[in-house]
Amino acid sequence: MIKDPDASWEGPFPYDALAPAGVTPWTTHADMRDVSFELLARHLMTPVTQQAWDELRVVRRRMLVDLLLYDVDLDAELPVAAAEVDRHLAVETASPGHADEATPQERPGHPLPEVTARLLDDLIRFDV
Repeated sequence: MIKDPDASWEGPFPYDALAPAGVTPWTTHADMRDVSFELLARHLMTPVTQQAWDELRVVRRRMLVDLLLYDVDLDAELPVAAAEVDRHLAVETASPGHADEATPQERPGHPLPEVTARLLDDLIRFDV
């Protein structure tokens, strides 16, 4: 699991704060209720870990934390992502005169891909 890099969290992220006690996103809810005993036994109960435990022991609050995590198999996904980047770079460098010209999206007659155009439409708003 990886944390959304654009997500902000007030204070330490709960799973990061409780990692020394063995807490992960795969920790069951029943085990999560007993984490306080593990924290106390290891002398790890601090205001920071108490707050993190409070965030994760209540199902609704834990679900909010879990929304910021992505289940990604990095070993499987990194080679695919690297191949995709290489493919895009090959297309860019294969176009004649690529160094002197604008990118294909900036040249007349080459509109932005539909996905990019939709994203821009969603992000750009003008107050009227």
